[in-house]
Amino acid sequence: MPGTKGEPGSSCVIGATSQNYTGLPNWKQCTWTTGDHRNFGLIKNCPFNKKYEESYLRIFYAGNLRIRDCDNCCKRYYFTFNGAECSSPHTIDAVFYIWKGKGTTEIHRHRHIEGYCRVPKGNINVGFLIGNCPNYGDADAHSGWLSVSRIGIEELPPPQS
Repeated sequence: MPGTKGEPGSSCVIGATSQNYTGLPNWKQCTWTTGDHRNFGLIKNCPFNKKYEESYLRIFYAGNLRIRDCDNCCKRYYFTFNGAECSSPHTIDAVFYIWKGKGTTEIHRHRHIEGYCRVPKGNINVGFLIGNCPNYGDADAHSGWLSVSRIGIEELPPPQS
């Protein structure tokens, strides 16, 4: 049995540019497809406008990383915020270590590095960098082989206490 006809709804304009996005997440993704043979320094910078003082940033890297042709070697991948590592609540990093890798197969693997950081509001340059692990020498590294690499940034409310 059909019901009664309701009141007309408001019109919808597809693709309108004057939408009010207040209350929606503030996020950004920076992507690239070039491989990088860098063993030390900045791999990619991703600028972001953080809107609120008390909020946190959720940061992640997703993409292909490798170290190769070395024994007992280690590389550290990490994020910086306007040139400094996160101190609240902690650094956002990952290390990749090979015990026996000299002369073995070169293996590229998808990696995901993620964390949260509280930084002041404003324009933030989020950097993704590579360096040596403490007490280890240099190693041959590569990022982004034959795939998309991405940095994701999302502004979130403070965590539960």
